[in-house]
Amino acid sequence: MKHFKMGFRSVLPIISGIIPFGAVMGSAFSEAKLSFWQAMLMNTSVYAGAAQLATVDLMKMNAAYFVVVATGLIINLRFLLYSAAMSPYLKDSTPLIKFFTAFTLTDQSYAAMSANHDKFNTNTEAVNFYLGTSLCMILTWDASVVAGYIFGNFAPASLALDYAIPLSFVALLIPTLKTKNHGAVALFSSIISLLFFALPLKTGLMVTALLSIALAWVIIQKKSKV
Repeated sequence: MKHFKMGFRSVLPIISGIIPFGAVMGSAFSEAKLSFWQAMLMNTSVYAGAAQLATVDLMKMNAAYFVVVATGLIINLRFLLYSAAMSPYLKDSTPLIKFFTAFTLTDQSYAAMSANHDKFNTNTEAVNFYLGTSLCMILTWDASVVAGYIFGNFAPASLALDYAIPLSFVALLIPTLKTKNHGAVALFSSIISLLFFALPLKTGLMVTALLSIALAWVIIQKKSKV
């Protein structure tokens, strides 16, 4: 229970970026003329904010079903990397826990796990921590989407809350940069992400991740030979 509570609390500082995003998503559902229950069904079954927003926009434009599904899958390719990184923690877990973890995996939950990985002595502690982050995310996201559907995008534009999402990730990232090599990989990924930002369907994110992983692997290999 201790690590579950730690996980729940670890996401609280970044919900300022989740609430306006959820409100935008709920508002988009309403504008797309989806019924409340249709919106909630999609929100529950897909549970991927960026993919949901993109696919709802395509649905409003009467795009082909294949295009809608393919867009959602491409945007969510980054979760292949997240799930690969999470798998060692889950090797002793039940199939139900594995399914729940895969289904509820989000950028925020993964970032919280990465920022706190040194606090886990066992896989059970890590899983409990993750479940705490998931509960906080689900409650915040669903409540924000419902509010956005009913009341519209209630966040004032003057607050510029679009910046809250990336800034919340920066706040989680900075404490993990404990060595020069960590900083080098972070700087490299920042530059690469800017270079490939214009790639379609956010595939620049995948390219950046793969190149950054490759650089980290090269650094690790060189250290092992010293």
